[in-house]
Amino acid sequence: MSATNTMCVMWCERPQEVELRHLPIPTVGDDDVLVKVAYAAICPWDVRAFSGLSSAVAFPRVLGHEVAGRVAAVGKNVKELEIGQAVAPDMIVKCGVCKACRTGRPNRCWRPTYLQYGGGYADYVCVPQRNIHPIRPGVSLKAAAMMEPLACVLRGQDMLRLYPGEVELVVGLGPIGLMHLQVARAFGARVLASDPVSMRREQAQALGATWVVDPQQTNLTTFVQDATAGWGVDAIALTVGSARMVEECVKLLAPGGRLNIFAGIYPKDQVSLDPNQIHYGEWIITGSSDSTPENMHRALGLIEAGQVQTEALISHLLPLEELAAGLELVKQRVGLKIVMEVNGEQ
Repeated sequence: MSATNTMCVMWCERPQEVELRHLPIPTVGDDDVLVKVAYAAICPWDVRAFSGLSSAVAFPRVLGHEVAGRVAAVGKNVKELEIGQAVAPDMIVKCGVCKACRTGRPNRCWRPTYLQYGGGYADYVCVPQRNIHPIRPGVSLKAAAMMEPLACVLRGQDMLRLYPGEVELVVGLGPIGLMHLQVARAFGARVLASDPVSMRREQAQALGATWVVDPQQTNLTTFVQDATAGWGVDAIALTVGSARMVEECVKLLAPGGRLNIFAGIYPKDQVSLDPNQIHYGEWIITGSSDSTPENMHRALGLIEAGQVQTEALISHLLPLEELAAGLELVKQRVGLKIVMEVNGEQ
């Protein structure tokens, strides 16, 4: 811990502004764990918040919620963790008592508590022990930093209820889409992966996609019909925020097919669907948002077991002070996963 009891943070005074500041290290409460951040990955939500496009985000604050690090200090009531132990913190503290929390949907908590400075683009974060997920020794902290987005993906995949041998279409092969692909494969599905960017299709193929397709060069409907002998796909993970893509994707579903609208759509838009197609096709159209602690626990297990290769998705590893450049890379959809190296593996 810093001898001066201060730490470096990337401070956002207001949208579109970020600067390196030195702030006091958070005080560790009796039930808290202070984590020295090793890596903090950038989520597209961070970019949306930084751009001032999310009314739910208050400034000033520190962004960043995809974090892995090591235990730096613990409160007097914390007995099970050791200093230096590798951990992945859940950066949002759920209230535990609202109707959402009490009915198995803590991802929709009505009264979440945010940390003192907000997020993980900082030397240290302090969270309650219940928000700590220990990382198995020997597991890469870079890989574990993506526990949170993988947990969100796992929640969406759970809603698709795949059977081994079914075919899932993943539309959009950014880091999230490539995680969907890997989880679907872990569930035993065959994956048809669609994206116009050749580098992303190549990565999908390397990660085990059965088919890859460029939808700008190949008619996706024809491709799906040929690949499935006219049946259609059993499930779709739509990772692109587009109302038009929702309308196009449902037409590709097999009888009993399931569509997960994984990405939010901004600006808001309306979808036109034929209710008779839904009725006679017995389609299930659903969405998923955020994740629960149980999703995070399972996601970390997939990373630890090597069933989902999150570190393979990292295209840029940048020092913390270059956060603005990292946010711009994500905004411009350059590369794949952008990760900030805060304190590294030290």
